Amino acid sequence: VRAKRKINADESTLDVAVLIRMMLRSLLLALATSRCAGDGIEDSKAADDAPLWRRVVDAVPKRLSTLTLTEQRDRMALWQRGIHALPENVDVGTYARHARLLPILRHRGGADCSEQGCDVGKVDYGALTRKLGPDFAEALRENEREHLKDCAKSCEKFYCGAAPSKPWQTRSISMGSVPPEDFAQEFAFPLDLIKVTQEPIVSKEEAARAIALAREENVDINEYTSGKYKLGGDWLAKMDKTRNWFNTQLEENIFPAIAASFPEVVTNVSTLRAHSVAMLKYNATHPRTDVHIDNGVLALTLALSPQTDYEGGGTFFEHLGEDALVEMDAGHATWRPGSVRHGGHRVSSGQRYIIGAFLLLEDRVEHVRRLKNRGAKLRQKGDLNGAIRHFEWALAINGKCATCLKDLSELRSSLADMEPQQRNEHLKEAEAFIRRSLDLLPSDSDALFNLGLVLSKKGDSKGALEAYEASAAVNADDVELLYNLAMKYEEANRKEEGIQAYRKALKAQPSFGKARCNLGAALAESGDLDGALVEFLEAVRYDPSSPTPWQNLAVLYHKQGVSTVQGLAQCASKEAAVEISRTASHALGEADNAWRKVMDLVDDQRTKQETVTRLAQVLQLRGRAVAIEDPAAALPHFLEATQLLPTEPSAWEALAKVYHIVGDEVNSKKAGARLGVLRSLAPQR
Repeated sequence: VRAKRKINADESTLDVAVLIRMMLRSLLLALATSRCAGDGIEDSKAADDAPLWRRVVDAVPKRLSTLTLTEQRDRMALWQRGIHALPENVDVGTYARHARLLPILRHRGGADCSEQGCDVGKVDYGALTRKLGPDFAEALRENEREHLKDCAKSCEKFYCGAAPSKPWQTRSISMGSVPPEDFAQEFAFPLDLIKVTQEPIVSKEEAARAIALAREENVDINEYTSGKYKLGGDWLAKMDKTRNWFNTQLEENIFPAIAASFPEVVTNVSTLRAHSVAMLKYNATHPRTDVHIDNGVLALTLALSPQTDYEGGGTFFEHLGEDALVEMDAGHATWRPGSVRHGGHRVSSGQRYIIGAFLLLEDRVEHVRRLKNRGAKLRQKGDLNGAIRHFEWALAINGKCATCLKDLSELRSSLADMEPQQRNEHLKEAEAFIRRSLDLLPSDSDALFNLGLVLSKKGDSKGALEAYEASAAVNADDVELLYNLAMKYEEANRKEEGIQAYRKALKAQPSFGKARCNLGAALAESGDLDGALVEFLEAVRYDPSSPTPWQNLAVLYHKQGVSTVQGLAQCASKEAAVEISRTASHALGEADNAWRKVMDLVDDQRTKQETVTRLAQVLQLRGRAVAIEDPAAALPHFLEATQLLPTEPSAWEALAKVYHIVGDEVNSKKAGARLGVLRSLAPQR
């Protein structure tokens, strides 16, 4: 509420100031024009009929003098948000009140905006080919071949056909300061390009039928990864019944409505292609997606579940902020350019089903997107130079491609690790690229996160922490971000803030084993061993095949066992000693099991040998604790310790003593003899 009030107050101040400046400029222009014509205001014929004040008023353009102050403010509010044309039969004030919920366009970065629009520039591919050479030209031809293949494949599964466009009642939302990566000029950026239906595009009954069909096709039991998160759902290409239902909706309403929304880009319905389509299921265990862009010139989100079926949810457009979610009831949809950053917002309870689709246009090849995709594939194959070249080509086509700059930054950061001799140079370029990306889109949480990574590599912990904090302010439950932020807090000796950041990461993703391990370690360092034990046990439960949580668990139990055994020295009675020995034996038994698990999981010989040493130490301590109550029961522990560490004198010394206590002098002497040999071989001090 405070933020909205501040924006409105700023608007009022700005509107009045701008209007005064516009009136003064118009007046001066009128005066200058009159002088140039040889007729000064005071010398004109009108001087005989009207006073000077009236002639001043007449010099001001009538469109300003006839608008009320409220109308002037409404028009300025619309212009500030890039709205230069109103839908037909819409009241200006009503539309402006809706627009005030949107952010004021940043008139830096993104595009060079003015009252006439934004200069996103037309691409001259001929000039670029002459500049960048034959490899670039071949890459464009490969884009065209890929595009034709993808469009043809789309028609094998999804509706392709001619139909008249069908205007649909939608509201429009700004896509922020960064233009679409492809066809920005054709989209007439910065017109509001995110469209949200005001009337359902699909009836609630049909939406419910789609969910029922998908459940028949086992959509509920499938799971796949989307960025950092796992989602329920499946691809419609594998779901015949659900796909047939969706194709009917495409033909009857969705494609005709999308064509009507973007007549500058969609020449007719027959060019639209549904390239990749999935049904997604959100719930408490699969709550959200990461913030991302979609792999198509256009993208569609179709809500299927009634809002009463779940808590939370909605579509989060990063540039609008987390408080401006686009929430849709069953049957409603949003369509937009694919390159706008967005994500599925967290569902805390219930179930939310949607259909998401990436759309292509048969007569328009997205060269920027396809060059980026090919660059990403080359990077995965290890061809970093080829990847850099493709990202640079994409940036040459669209100099305001924020994701191109992020890709180049990530590559330079990776090269810094691979080429130590050029590390500083690579990191310098990585920082330059990511800062250029942030100049275009300052609210990009991924770019802020990447800036934090780069600054951390450069040794700038303070700058990295600030970048992570800025990223968290935009995307407050990104688990990797919160994890890195917590570690930076710990480096800065802000321990409690680090613990809270780990807890936030785990609230967002309870299965995040590394965060659990670090939280446990932080709690242990603060003296909360019970809290640490809880986190280590949970880490083992979620990630049983990783040695790290087992190591942490073993160390904690080992420490508890040592502390307990040390308490034996203060015992005044055998009963008290037995009670302490049992407690110690339990903790050391758990440490024993954990160290054995680590031995099974690690491959590195050095780590394995260190684990063997730790296990032998635990066995000796466990034997000592058990011997308080039953010396004979302690023998197996001491024996195994000598087997694990056959050259360790202390293990043989302890074994010899225990044999003596139980009356086995033969074996006691054998152990003592072995001890003597080892001591004789030890270097003289």
